[in-house]
Order: sequence, then structure tokens, then C-alpha cells
Amino acid sequence: MAQQTLRVHLVDDDYLVRLGVERLFEGLEHIELESVTSSGDAAIKEALALKPDVVLMETTVRNVDGVRAVQEISARAPQVKVAMLSSATDFGIMCDAYRAGAASYLSKYSVSSDLGAAIRMIHRGEAIFSMPPDLERFPLPAVPAESSELQLIKRLPARDRAILSALTEGRTNGQIAGALHVSEATVKAQITKIMAKLNVAGRVQLAVLAVRAGVATL
Repeated sequence: MAQQTLRVHLVDDDYLVRLGVERLFEGLEHIELESVTSSGDAAIKEALALKPDVVLMETTVRNVDGVRAVQEISARAPQVKVAMLSSATDFGIMCDAYRAGAASYLSKYSVSSDLGAAIRMIHRGEAIFSMPPDLERFPLPAVPAESSELQLIKRLPARDRAILSALTEGRTNGQIAGALHVSEATVKAQITKIMAKLNVAGRVQLAVLAVRAGVATL
């Protein structure tokens, strides 16, 4: 059975950076850079028209900013996976992007050697977030010390706390499943269940709460 060729749309308004990223696609097997735009509004139109498998979206594009463009694409074409691509890893923007529907948040400096693998993982539904090296100095969103969410996390079974700890370390569902000797489907279902209990939208918010509750460290 022939392997599916993944179609990618790139959005970046810096010509030299865009040219460098385009060259990374040369030689990638079963991954095609189908189209390129340089502004947020053009990216939205292109994504809705072509329905690519993955969109790589710079955070600071013109006309419509990257986060708003992600929100528009995610709402109108939910089958399209959108990954933010940034030269400056900012925890606040990362959280905003995830809430807007971004599947991942990639640093331009970390994709040069593994862009193909990252795109395949994102298409499979994995979440990849390039965390700032000095994240401990970033102001994490304030959470009341005795909030019901924190109390609930502290009362989770040991296996669920282990999943949260591994998730906060940036491990994929597959890696967590291997460490806990369970199926990847089990890990995915359990993370979804925990998110529903805590009423959070994604892995970044879940990781923040886990750190606040003291069951995980960054």
C-alpha cells in the first residue's frame, strides 16, 4: 500500500526565513510543500480552499496575526492541523495558540533536522511544543491555591499523576504508553478524560495545572 503524501502550506512573511524553511522540504519523502503565503488573511483563504494536511504558521504574520488565523482555520476547517512556527518561543503566545486550536508550537531553530518527523507526528494527532529553555522564569497563569481543579488533580490515582508528569516533560502519547506498559489508546483516552474533568482545552493548560498542583515539574 502506497504511503500517503502529506500536503503542507507554509505561512511566513520573512522572505529569507521562508526560503530557508522551503529548502528544508527538499528531499523529504512523502511530504510536499504545496503552497506558500506571507500574510494571515492569505493563509486563511489558501487553507480553506486547498485543505492541506498541515499548515505551518508563523506567529507574527501581517494583516491577520498568526493566532487569529489559527482560530479561523481551526473553526472553519477542523480537519486541517495547524502548527505555529516561531523564532521566539513565548509561553503566553504558546498558550493563546493552543486555545485557538493550534496542534503544535515549533521553534524554527529546532525543526532543521527533524521537520519531516515533526510534520508526520502532527498529522497523526501528536502535540509538539518547543518549550522555552527559561520557562521557570515565565509568569505562569495564576490559579487559586485551593481551586477545585488543583484539589482534583491531587486526588487523581497514581497512574493518572504519572501520565500528567510525563506529559509535562513533553513526552508523546506513545512514549507515555511505553513507559507505563499500556496501550497508546489508553493514554489518549485517559488524558481526554482528565481534560474533561478539569475543563481545560489542551495539553499546555493541563501541564500548567499539574505543575501548580505539585504533581509534576517543568
